Amino acid sequence: MEKDLISTQLSDLEKTGKLLQASVDKYVPYDIDYIYTADELEYYDSLSYRFEKCVDLTLNFFKGLELFLYAKQSDTLRDRLLTMQKIKIVEDIDFWMDARLLRKKIAHAYLPEEIRDIYDEIFASSKKIFAAIERIKKYLAGRKKREETA
Repeated sequence: MEKDLISTQLSDLEKTGKLLQASVDKYVPYDIDYIYTADELEYYDSLSYRFEKCVDLTLNFFKGLELFLYAKQSDTLRDRLLTMQKIKIVEDIDFWMDARLLRKKIAHAYLPEEIRDIYDEIFASSKKIFAAIERIKKYLAGRKKREETA
């Protein structure tokens, strides 16, 4: 039952990661001197939404994986990230803490320079999310292989 839940969560995370990758592939830095139309801004809205969703789903996946592996949940996000770091899924705990904060910055940025910096940060941060998804898949594949040989 729990394995099915982990598989479903991973599938959802992979789909969301692919959508974020599609937005990142089309990334053009935000030009603070250009007046964007509503249609042109939809791309940036989509990029930020996909980033937010991918961060949320990844952190939620960590919660489910922790529960599956250890039959308990950490009291704090930092403790959960430490647990994920121990099994080599998370490389940089501060990245994930900052990614959560970046979500809040998106909603409260109004100055063009701030908006540009946020989109640049989303672009750079997305690569770390993609790497984490690959580490998750590698970890689960290794775990499955060990179970099959045991």
